[in-house]
Amino acid sequence: MRRQRIKYKRIIGWLLLAPIIIWLVCFALAPMLYGFRLSFYNARITNINNPEFIGLNNYIKLFQSSDFRASLLWSLRFALIATTIQMVVGVLVAQLFNRHFPGKSVAITLFLLPMVISPFLMGTMFRLLFNEFVGPIAYLLSGITGTTALLGVSFVNSTILGADSINRTPFVFINVYSAMQGVSQELIEAAKVDGANAVQRLWHVTFPMISSILWVTFLEKLLASFLVFELVFALSAGGPGSFTQSVSIFIYRRAFQRSDYGMANAASFTLAILLLVPSLYLVKRMLKGVK
Repeated sequence: MRRQRIKYKRIIGWLLLAPIIIWLVCFALAPMLYGFRLSFYNARITNINNPEFIGLNNYIKLFQSSDFRASLLWSLRFALIATTIQMVVGVLVAQLFNRHFPGKSVAITLFLLPMVISPFLMGTMFRLLFNEFVGPIAYLLSGITGTTALLGVSFVNSTILGADSINRTPFVFINVYSAMQGVSQELIEAAKVDGANAVQRLWHVTFPMISSILWVTFLEKLLASFLVFELVFALSAGGPGSFTQSVSIFIYRRAFQRSDYGMANAASFTLAILLLVPSLYLVKRMLKGVK
């Protein structure tokens, strides 16, 4: 009787898992395997039903492509700068809010508002605000920059960094602020009694207590910034030319503008392998935090 009950529970468990397993197989695993197969073929829109097998040629051409290397370098540079800005600002704002003052809940709500805006919409808003001809922000800043072309070569990277920081810094803030709320006030008060100033309390008391959250947030933001697509696509579309072409936009252009599906899939799986180690480490740290 007991064995039958355990068997019944297992069957119920598998039945409950069946919809998500079917969904993953149909919409994740099968397309991934098909894309991996295409990476070994000269697959274009003209011969997609009967592509030519070319082995590792797509991967060889990919690593020989200066365009791909430039997109990787741009993505890495953008990820490092954007993540650093967002972590510094997010931690400082979290420390600022980690006290009681009138209107605190309203201020937190207002600060979190940009986080609910999709990156594509944020990029579209900035493209209009910084438009060379009709953008009000571009006109106001022209007295400082000397030009209204803030989406040109000279200022487009700074504009993208600004838009991305406004959109993503609230995520860093809410993670760090939540972690700071769990730091024992007794430790903070003891540090005060010992004569530690605000910076010393933050560095020697608060940071060690929330180091795990800081590290996971940093890695998550680094990976997300490296794979940035929607905001850059809406704001500059990778331009002027390929000046702001992230690796995600490189793959998009190969697949949907040049119809070179073999090369696009080769780039996708190369990127997946490059990000596999940091992604696994991030998951490991997150699971360790849960335990």
